[in-house]
Amino acid sequence: MQPVKQQLKLSILNSLIESFYHIQNNMKFDLLMRQKLKMKEKKIVIVGAGIVGVTLAWYFATYSDAEVTLLDQKQAGSGVSQHSFAWLNVSYGRPDAYQKLRSKSLNEWRRLDAEMHGALKIHWRGAISWQETNAETLQFIQSHSELSFNIESLTKENLAKKEPLLDKAPNIVAFAGEEGAIDPIWVIQTLLQDAIKKGVSYCQETKVSKILQNESGQTIGVRTQDKDYFADKVVLTAGVVNKDLLQTINIELPLASLPAIIIRFKHEKSDQFAQHIISTPEMEIRSIDSEHFLAAEDYIDDTAVNTPELIALNALKTIQAHFNAIAPTLASSITVDHVAVGMRPIPFDDMPIVGTMNDDSGLYLISMHAAVTLAPLISCLAMQEILYEQESPELFSYRITRFQ
Repeated sequence: MQPVKQQLKLSILNSLIESFYHIQNNMKFDLLMRQKLKMKEKKIVIVGAGIVGVTLAWYFATYSDAEVTLLDQKQAGSGVSQHSFAWLNVSYGRPDAYQKLRSKSLNEWRRLDAEMHGALKIHWRGAISWQETNAETLQFIQSHSELSFNIESLTKENLAKKEPLLDKAPNIVAFAGEEGAIDPIWVIQTLLQDAIKKGVSYCQETKVSKILQNESGQTIGVRTQDKDYFADKVVLTAGVVNKDLLQTINIELPLASLPAIIIRFKHEKSDQFAQHIISTPEMEIRSIDSEHFLAAEDYIDDTAVNTPELIALNALKTIQAHFNAIAPTLASSITVDHVAVGMRPIPFDDMPIVGTMNDDSGLYLISMHAAVTLAPLISCLAMQEILYEQESPELFSYRITRFQ
């Protein structure tokens, strides 16, 4: 690599670390810089080209000289990422540290999009929500405000200015103005193409059948239908498939595979319909353009009365009821356009699992439900851990060892 280009990459990464991750007193900046200058090029194999795998590949390509190969059993974004509601939000009712992690990741989404010159097309419209009662909504607002999250209460009059077509709202609602949403497929493809231009080798339709280890039990690569890929570090970012891959080396991942329903609706053209993310006890919706919006629904069971199609029709009635009084023509125009079921990777305690697998220094795992929200921050922290072999304090709570 030319010295100027290497200095530029180091300068960008140093700024990133200083700005967002506050290097600890025991990690002197000059020492970290010397380690970077002495760092040898590493071979990295990433398994799974969803939102996390592609984002991680982009970080490696942008901030390091690592030789990166990205593998996917189908095409990039063809797994659960394509069926994501893709709401960039701060989790509710979770441990404070986890909420702060998500909040930092929203900041990292902004930084990442700025570096991509706005190409990711993130919609920072904010999110409107309420709970079962006004008291619960006020408690929700207060608890988040105390943790310094940007959230405010809106009266019905305030809400009408933001969502003029929405009816059946309570007297008090919450508004999180810094939350947003992405088109996950657009973001995946945009980052992937940029990563490829920067040197990432992307192999689609390449199914990994086995993790390869040496006689000492250290991971050295992966096996596919065509060839073996060897690496200094294998990173698993394959969602629910991570569980199957780890079973090839006799590791049981504490991860459940749970279905969720994503419904796309169509309606007559309107720029006033659902201008923000709207999350209530009855519905969760967000617009994707002036004629379509998404809704997220829970998968109940596989009985005939709870098929995804019937759940979509029930959701349609609920949504129409919230807009019918003010915009009856628009409400009646809403129809179900597409119904999909995605399999979500859910760690047993709902928290991310990130880091090196036990004593296997060649294997790194990223498994989490909130992949869209956390992708850029976790990718940045994981990249640093992998390249510099220094653990991030922000990831200590998310190691797989907590289940042992």
